[in-house]
Amino acid sequence: MRHFFRALKWILFTLLFIPVGGYLILLLINLQDSAPSAQASAFLEQVNAEEAALSQHLENNPYLYAMGFDAPKDDDPMAVGLERYQALKQLGVLDRPKKTVDEKFELPEWAISNCLKQEGYLDECAPLFAEPETLKATLDDYAWLIERYRTLLSLGHWQDDTHFNPYRSMVSFKHLAAARQLYLVNAYFNGTDPASLITAIDTDMQFWQQAAERINMLSNKFLAISALKQNMKLGELLVSQKRTEDEDTQIPSLWLQSTSEEVLSLKRVKRGEWHFLTKVNQSFEAGEDASITAKIAEAMLMPLLQQQDTSNRYADILTGKANIKPCPDNFSLSTLKEYGYNPMGKFILCSGIPSFESYQTTANKLESLRAELVTRLTAPAISEGMVIEANDEKPRESSLE
Repeated sequence: MRHFFRALKWILFTLLFIPVGGYLILLLINLQDSAPSAQASAFLEQVNAEEAALSQHLENNPYLYAMGFDAPKDDDPMAVGLERYQALKQLGVLDRPKKTVDEKFELPEWAISNCLKQEGYLDECAPLFAEPETLKATLDDYAWLIERYRTLLSLGHWQDDTHFNPYRSMVSFKHLAAARQLYLVNAYFNGTDPASLITAIDTDMQFWQQAAERINMLSNKFLAISALKQNMKLGELLVSQKRTEDEDTQIPSLWLQSTSEEVLSLKRVKRGEWHFLTKVNQSFEAGEDASITAKIAEAMLMPLLQQQDTSNRYADILTGKANIKPCPDNFSLSTLKEYGYNPMGKFILCSGIPSFESYQTTANKLESLRAELVTRLTAPAISEGMVIEANDEKPRESSLE
């Protein structure tokens, strides 16, 4: 029996020593964080430059105007947007804001929003233009919103930064989309000259192209991409309707130009996502209301997260210098060696960051949609020209006989 208890003592000692000893070894390995890499330093320098630029561009900035665009009719969108931005700056990246009620204008309810959602939207929307009184009444009711959107398009260059909080709403896409519909349909019905519609489409397209080139936040980047898609979808409907009245209606000039690489590029938003993850890693804290278990877990795991090393690795992933590695599914010796240093950071990178391939694919579709649109609008003219040419050739063939 004495030998049994001695064996049990050593077994228990070994079982306790292995995890405790292993943890102490990990602590020794992770005593020092990595130095900032050249790419991480470059990212941080660019992030700071964007924040400084925004702080100096708080007037006539379409980004701030867009942040407050959904404000009620009698409120100033720029003032509301600046107030929201200042409140956002006071929040940490994971802070939950105090519950507030932000009043917003009511979205217009009109049939054109519904018919544009249909697959055959050109045919579905056509009857609305045959009896346009209801559309014109909505335009009259929301003349103030059309003017608000026109003001947005007239402002200078878009300037935002990478300050983001997932719990606070940013730019309201649906309110901007509703205003765009009103603005373009109004140009169709109430333009000052036959070219007013084409000018309005080009103006809207140019604004969102320039915004897309300068945006630093992923959500806002795809707001701009969606705005460009909407411009072409609604624009095609309006141009097609205008051509039934005037066959000489031109195609907006920006539709005829290939989408620039800067519009489609995700370089800026990748840098923004790098900054977001860096801030998240710096903000891990259990909080006062956390359970004792959560606090113990935090105290044990945080020394195993090397913030700068994680930042360096993520910068390399975003610039293509490294690939996202899948998380290990076993604890082999090679895995223990690989994850000995900064194990928490490496697990975050293999499990908690998005792949930008799907985002890039979505952005790239914009160019194919533009090309398809131009083909649809120009194909009838090409076909008609071929028919005329064929008819001109037939008499010559018969005369030869």
